[in-house]
Amino acid sequence: MSYKLLCTLLAPVVLISCKPGEKDKEGPAAATEKKTEQSSAINCYEYINKADTVILKLIHVGDAITGLLVYNLDGKDLNKGTLRGGMQGNILVANYTFMSEGTTSERQVAFKLENGSFIEGHGESYTDQDKVRFKNIDSLQFDGPIKLAEIACK
Repeated sequence: MSYKLLCTLLAPVVLISCKPGEKDKEGPAAATEKKTEQSSAINCYEYINKADTVILKLIHVGDAITGLLVYNLDGKDLNKGTLRGGMQGNILVANYTFMSEGTTSERQVAFKLENGSFIEGHGESYTDQDKVRFKNIDSLQFDGPIKLAEIACK
């Protein structure tokens, strides 16, 4: 008799703990969410020299990179905006959309990843539909003074 009573009391507990709706949360949507968490990362970089500051915050999602870029250079207007691009080998190539003196502008930027730091690239450029582009990514020079070291993101 006590075996039947025990089975009668435990049956509802077993049935309640096997909620079929909970299993659905572990389906494709949860797998995608976990994959996104694993494949996205945020990295921050900074260059400071006397009164000059450059801050770069990169958000990696798969092969795409978005982020924020701020140039606060002594004697020049503050440039603050977003970037969108990706890595081409060890070179980050992105379109930088920024505000300066109340005007929105866009230009291409390139940074070479070397020993955990990004070095800003420069080279010959042209303007296409009010957007400044590099003529040839492969001929860019990465010997300028702006070298951004990785920092903890704030």
